[in-house]
Amino acid sequence: MGASHRSAVQKYHDRVAGVYDASYEDAFWQWHDSLTWDYLKPFLPCDMGATILDLGCGTGKWAAKLVKSGYRVVCVDISLQMLDQARAKIQALGAGDRATFVQADLCNLKEIKCAPAALGIAFGEPIGCTNSPAKALKQIRGVLKPGGLLAATFDNKLAALDFYLAKGNSVEFKAFLRSGRTHWLTRDRAEQFEISTYSPEELESLFASSGYEVVELVGKTVLPMRHHRELLAISEGRRDWEDLEKRLCRNRSAIGRAAHIQIVGRALPRG
Repeated sequence: MGASHRSAVQKYHDRVAGVYDASYEDAFWQWHDSLTWDYLKPFLPCDMGATILDLGCGTGKWAAKLVKSGYRVVCVDISLQMLDQARAKIQALGAGDRATFVQADLCNLKEIKCAPAALGIAFGEPIGCTNSPAKALKQIRGVLKPGGLLAATFDNKLAALDFYLAKGNSVEFKAFLRSGRTHWLTRDRAEQFEISTYSPEELESLFASSGYEVVELVGKTVLPMRHHRELLAISEGRRDWEDLEKRLCRNRSAIGRAAHIQIVGRALPRG
C-alpha cells in the first residue's frame, strides 16, 4: 500500500476494533455467516495439521471458528487493535496454542514465517482495500503451497451502480466504471481509503493474471436480505431463505446482483 492509504486503513480499523463485532450480530449477519461457512467447508483441508491463513482477520471471527474445528491458524491484519481482539477471542476458547498473530499489509507478507499454507481466507473484502489487489494476490500466492486455495470476498462493482446513479454525476459515474475504485464512506477524511470493486468477469481475470485457477464463484448475497431483515427474524424461516439463496448464488447472471462476490482460486505452481 501507499503510505497514506495504509495509514487510513489502519487508523479506521484500529478505531472500530472494539465495537466491530456489535455491528454484525443481527439476524441478517447470522444468516450471511452461515452461508459463508457452508460455502467454505468443501475447501477446508482434510489434514488437520495443515496451516490456514486468515488474511485481514479482523476480530478473529473466522479464525476462532477454524481453531475450534481443530486447525492451526495464522491471523494476519494491518491493525494491531484488531489483532488484539482476535487474540483475546481465541485465548478465551483455550486455543491460543493453535493460533499465531502477525501484523502485516497484504501487499507485503514477508513477516509470515510459517510453512506454505494449504488454505488462505480473506473475508470482509481486505484484498480490495489494499492499494494494489494484484500485488496482494501475488504476495498471498507466495505463502500458499502449490495447489493451495484462497477463498476471498470482494465488493461487486455492479452493486455500486445505483449509488453512483443517485449522485447524478455522469462524469463521476464514468470514472467509476473505468477504474472500479470507490472510497470507504467515513466522516473522518484521515480514515478514508480507496476500495477496488470488480464485476464477476473482472474478478476472474484478476485471479487468472495473478497466478490462480478459478475454482468457484458465488454471489453473496444474491437476495438483498439486508433490506428484508424481518424475514429472517424467525429462525424457522431462515433455512428456507438460505435454501433459496443457494439455488441462485452460482447462477452467472444472478451473481451480478449480489453485494459481494466470493471466489476460490487454486494457486498455480510458481516458475
